Amino acid sequence: MKVAIFTDNDFDKINGVTTTLTAVLRHAPVDIQTRIYTAAALGSDDPTYLALPSFGVGIPFYREMKMYLPHWRQYLDRVQRDGVDVIHLTTPGPLGLVALWVASQASLPLVGSFHTDLSAYTRLLSGSNRLGDWMREYMRWMYGRCQRVLVPSESTRDLLVAARCPADRIRIWSRGVDTQLFTPDRRSPHLRDQWRVSDDRPALLYVGRLSKEKGLSLLPRLESALRASSLDHRLIIAGDGPMRRQLAAECPDAVILGPLGREDVAEVFASADLFVFPSETDTAGNVVLEAQASGLPVVVASAGGPQEQMQSGVTGRVCAGHDPALWAGAIGGLCQAPARAAASAAAREFALSRRWDWALAPLFEAYREVADRGSRRAA
Repeated sequence: MKVAIFTDNDFDKINGVTTTLTAVLRHAPVDIQTRIYTAAALGSDDPTYLALPSFGVGIPFYREMKMYLPHWRQYLDRVQRDGVDVIHLTTPGPLGLVALWVASQASLPLVGSFHTDLSAYTRLLSGSNRLGDWMREYMRWMYGRCQRVLVPSESTRDLLVAARCPADRIRIWSRGVDTQLFTPDRRSPHLRDQWRVSDDRPALLYVGRLSKEKGLSLLPRLESALRASSLDHRLIIAGDGPMRRQLAAECPDAVILGPLGREDVAEVFASADLFVFPSETDTAGNVVLEAQASGLPVVVASAGGPQEQMQSGVTGRVCAGHDPALWAGAIGGLCQAPARAAASAAAREFALSRRWDWALAPLFEAYREVADRGSRRAA
């Protein structure tokens, strides 16, 4: 069986979607051949990755990132030439629309996977509830055309059901983590010396996009609350985005590393002491699993999917809302030596149970289901 995976995220980007799709390519079983179909400024044509050269434009409310305007007919021609059996739609942008059209034109079954709550993003970034509602209806229309819709968490499933997506088509597809790349063994004393951190001055880490929807307005207030509680620490921020300058100004003692490659970010994870992730809009939060695989206790928000990627009270803490005193209290408790050591060991053990080959089983089963239904319908 051949599966065409359509995404608006070319692999020059490092984010939760590309991390997940890289794992899909790596762990596909022998009876399933997967190939990425995307668009980029420069084309690429490999057995598992096709990026057709396209014109890019800035994304509204996030001009630092681009989406590409694809040539629709070229994708249909390539899908038919490749003998594809199943279309997998992963993003609701231009390539998602192409996936819908190609599936319709070629009479191919369609699987959808939900990665980003664009309705919440639109509402937060635009400040308009009406635009957020419009985006929700658009997402419902798009995913309503999929025979199967895979979501990374129960909270995301509830979100889609509330938006009137057919509940009987939705399946949970949880996330995995590469525990060989993300491991405590990558801890770097040299890096810790550069950050000027120690057991008595822990490194509190955030990794991800530096943008409003990630809840990062909490960080300056959290810094103040930690200082008020006399917890000596150093905030380490890895990533890039429209809030980078603001965070640099409001958290002057923080180390802002900017965007990093996979190997570098793995070293950064292992060299920190605790991971802080205040996003309430993430549907999964791959970075939460990567932090735990690196031996870090985690503190996450009580809304969204990241809370389902850890064990509250065992591998970290879940905080309701964005009260900086509440977050500072959770961090302070985990920074105590006995608690930190216990949570660190539990975090690594939990991550070892989230292997990608196990996590991907529901996706590959969905491919087989829709392909079998399509074959029987054709017969």
